[in-house]
Amino acid sequence: MKTLTLIIGMFLLLPTSLLAAEGGQGQTVAPDTPRFISLSTHVVVDAKVVRLSDIFQGVVEHGDSVVAYAPRLGGRSTFDSRWLHRVALAYKLNWRPSSNMDRVVIERASRLIRREEVESILHTYMVGEGVDPSSQAVLSNRAMRLYLPANSDQSLAIDQMSLDQSSGRFTAMMSWGTAADERMRISGRVQRMTEVPVLTNRIMRGDLISKSDIEWITIPESRLSRTTLIDIDQIVGMAAKRAIQPGKSIAQNDLRRPLLVNRGETVTMVLNTPSMQLSAKGRALQSGSNGDTIRISNLQTSTVIDAVVTGSGQVRVDMSVNLAMR
Repeated sequence: MKTLTLIIGMFLLLPTSLLAAEGGQGQTVAPDTPRFISLSTHVVVDAKVVRLSDIFQGVVEHGDSVVAYAPRLGGRSTFDSRWLHRVALAYKLNWRPSSNMDRVVIERASRLIRREEVESILHTYMVGEGVDPSSQAVLSNRAMRLYLPANSDQSLAIDQMSLDQSSGRFTAMMSWGTAADERMRISGRVQRMTEVPVLTNRIMRGDLISKSDIEWITIPESRLSRTTLIDIDQIVGMAAKRAIQPGKSIAQNDLRRPLLVNRGETVTMVLNTPSMQLSAKGRALQSGSNGDTIRISNLQTSTVIDAVVTGSGQVRVDMSVNLAMR
């Protein structure tokens, strides 16, 4: 009987938490146990403010409390460990920095509007105002980047425009959304565009250009020089004087007629008379294309004469020099 009383007394002295664990019933966290809080190191927010629950995970109370302003659209802000610790203390959160390197990066969710999209909207507006559809609107600010709220259906619009027809310069007012400050003044110029033939691949010196080597691109007329070739017939069948890069407009001095006779090459010299045709071998002292007059040394007499290139390795001798072929 004394032994049973002793066992019951020891049982009643055990901690309540252990009793719960032993019985397998009512396993709960004690009310005064601190809740575990973790840090969100990278946050993207849609609103203009940053709330406590954006930064700290596991927050129950005060999660909607505003703790900072969000960065501008398309921007980012960084909060260091000291600032984070002060916020945690202010809201009595069970968190403290693990090191001075703890930080949170806040980004503002946004939709990027690039310069090309603005120029397209400007072009559509200008065509409606009677500007040549083949022209192009070019903004003065080539690095322009506009950010709009990510989850909105706001679209850009041109409210008004002033265009100088002689110079092509313009200024315009662009707007979006509904607020009065959601407007921007932009400027630029209108330039006429034209199609020019360019090479699809790099052509080396001496290579012949075929039609399959050509493609068409649209460039501003202001980039054309007086020697730029825009007629494909002036390019196909010609040879490159030097290496020509693809996508670059071709100038007249980039090309030459293909060589049919190379310097030092043995050629056939032909002399035609009303009654006969004479031929002899010679050595080309110059290179030449079809129709060029070049100097030829007769291999039999070593006499130097002028001859006209008529084909590959072939030249024609004029009657005035037929004595050189004897």
